[in-house]
Amino acid sequence: MAILETESRTSYDRVPYLSYLFRQTHPDRLATIATLFGLRPAPPDCCHVLELGCASGGNLIPMAEQLPQSKFLGIDSSIRQVRDGQSLIDELRLTNIELRCEDILGIEIDRGRFDYIISCGVFSWVPENVQERVDQETTEGWPGELKCSMTHPLIRRSS
Repeated sequence: MAILETESRTSYDRVPYLSYLFRQTHPDRLATIATLFGLRPAPPDCCHVLELGCASGGNLIPMAEQLPQSKFLGIDSSIRQVRDGQSLIDELRLTNIELRCEDILGIEIDRGRFDYIISCGVFSWVPENVQERVDQETTEGWPGELKCSMTHPLIRRSS
């Protein structure tokens, strides 16, 4: 598990965000929607999923347990959240999921590696430059036939 050099002392670490499953982000659901639009997405039972802002893995861990041949990577800036999630992953003995404590602005994403990128709720608590990075990583320049991304709608203030 990758950990930031210094432990964060943010309110997000002191009072962790509750981390739940978001059914609408499940690869099976994303693949079904893509198929209905005439696309050929990666098969959910053997895909690679990245979640930006995974908290303690409440969304990814159930997917990893249900889809053992798929690979899951969660990124979050809260060391406490990542440690809590990694403890559960270890307890469940899941080997197809990893949570990393990293800053979204500093990560290098291998776009050829992931079939699905999800990001739920991140826009509501990050500054505009992080929102722009999430937009960039989930919409621009994907190789291959299809890459699916799911982010919650964003309402931005007019300039």
